[in-house]
Amino acid sequence: MSQHPERLGKYRITDVLGEGAMGVVYKGFDPDIRRTVALKTIRRQFGVPGEGVSAAARFRNEAQAAGRLQHPGIVAVYEFGEHEDIAYIAMEYVEGHTLAYYLANKLRFTDEDIPGVICQVLDALEHAHEQGVWHRDIKPANIIMAKNGKLKVADFGIARIEDAGLTQAHVMIGTPSYMAPEQFLGSKMDRRVDLYAVGVLLYLLLVGRPPFTGSQEQLMYKVVHEQPVLPGQIEGLNRPRFYDAILARALAKDPAQRFATAAAFKEALEKGVGEPFDTTVWERTLIGVADKIPPARPVSTGTGSRSGTHAPPTNTGS
Repeated sequence: MSQHPERLGKYRITDVLGEGAMGVVYKGFDPDIRRTVALKTIRRQFGVPGEGVSAAARFRNEAQAAGRLQHPGIVAVYEFGEHEDIAYIAMEYVEGHTLAYYLANKLRFTDEDIPGVICQVLDALEHAHEQGVWHRDIKPANIIMAKNGKLKVADFGIARIEDAGLTQAHVMIGTPSYMAPEQFLGSKMDRRVDLYAVGVLLYLLLVGRPPFTGSQEQLMYKVVHEQPVLPGQIEGLNRPRFYDAILARALAKDPAQRFATAAAFKEALEKGVGEPFDTTVWERTLIGVADKIPPARPVSTGTGSRSGTHAPPTNTGS
C-alpha cells in the first residue's frame, strides 16, 4: 500500500476506506465541528480520458454539483480542497451497503420493497433536477442503503450543472448498462437520462438483470434500436403487471416519450401500487438482510473504490 498522508487540509486521516489506481477514499475527522467525514481524493495529474478536463476540474465539478444540493436522500458534500498534489472532497460519512452489494449477495427485492426503493431515488433526483443538476450515472453502486433502510444517492462526479458546463459535447458519458440512447450517441441530453437510468434500475430489481446486456458495442445497438422484453412477457416472473407500462415509458428511446420529471415517474408508481406505501415493510426487509450477509471491510463507491459495482459496505457518498 502506498504511503498515506496523516492529514488533508484540516482533516485528520483515521482510516483507508478504499484505494484505486487514481485515488483513495479515507475516513477522516473534522476537528472544527468534531464530526467524522469521508474524504474522496484523486491525484491532480490524472486527466479524464477523452474529455480534455483535469481530474481536479472533474472533482471541482462534483463538489459544485453535490454541494448545491441539500436533501436527506443525497450524500452531503462539505468542501473541495487541494493538499500538495492531491485534490479532495470532504463529504458525509454514511455507514451502510450499496444496492450493488445487496444484488451481488443475491438479495431478491420483493414487490413490497421495490416501490419504496425506487421512490426514494426519484425523490432525491427530483430535488437535484429542481436545482439544475442531473446525475448522469445512476446505478446500484451509486446508491447507498444506510443502516436505517434509507437510501442516499452518491457520486455526482459526472453530473451536469445547467449553468456551468464542464464536459464537452459529443462525448459518451455514463455506465453502459444504465445509459440512455442519447448518452450513447453523444447527443443533447437533459434530466431525462436520469429517469431512463431509474427505469433500468427498476427493471433490474424486478427481473434480476438489466434490460439489455452485452459488450459496449452490443449494448449501444440494443439500447438505440431494440425494445426491452417487459417483465410481464417473461414466463414465470410473476411481477405486478402495472410495471410494464411504467417501464415502457421510462425506457422509451425518445426522451419526449419518457416521464417528464422524477415526480411524474413516482406518481405513476403510486398509482400502480394503488395505495400509500408502507415504508416500514421495505425498511425492515433490507435491515434484516444486512444481518444475514457476511461482514466485509467498508469500501467507498467513489473514485478510490476497490470493488467496482460489487461493493462491500460503503461509508461515503460520492
